[in-house]
Amino acid sequence: MSRRLLLLCVTCVLVLTACHKTQAAEPLAVDFSCDFTAQYENLTASGRLTRHTAGTLLLEFTAPETLDGVAAEWDGEKVWLRYRGLSFSTDNIPESALGEELIRAFDTALRGEGERETKDGVVTLAGTADGTAFTYCYRADNGQPLTLSVPALPLTVTFSNVQ
Repeated sequence: MSRRLLLLCVTCVLVLTACHKTQAAEPLAVDFSCDFTAQYENLTASGRLTRHTAGTLLLEFTAPETLDGVAAEWDGEKVWLRYRGLSFSTDNIPESALGEELIRAFDTALRGEGERETKDGVVTLAGTADGTAFTYCYRADNGQPLTLSVPALPLTVTFSNVQ
């Protein structure tokens, strides 16, 4: 009986240790909404970002004027594009699209992947998703996003007014 108890205890410790390694050391915001400003080459776009669960994202653009009123929503399976009451789903969003890069960075952080460094209350995550390197910075105390940089695109995103 004592051998079974010892084996059970060792198994529990191993399982708990394995689970702990896959978790991020600091809290991460998953269900949040915030303003964003994205710079992609010569284009600056801004709007509101909403994320409820891993793999999902809603971007509602307010600028530039040509994107004002456009919304793009990743629901985990499809991408929905909306404009003034019209909506359609598509599979033809480029892999380097803003939403795809945001989801990759957020989900990589949630999985505990990448190299992290914490300094002055900010976690800097250097990661790679689908072969593309990125740097994602978020607050160490509550996991709220601050910035995302994808040099290969080149794309930078700044987050503010996180709720």
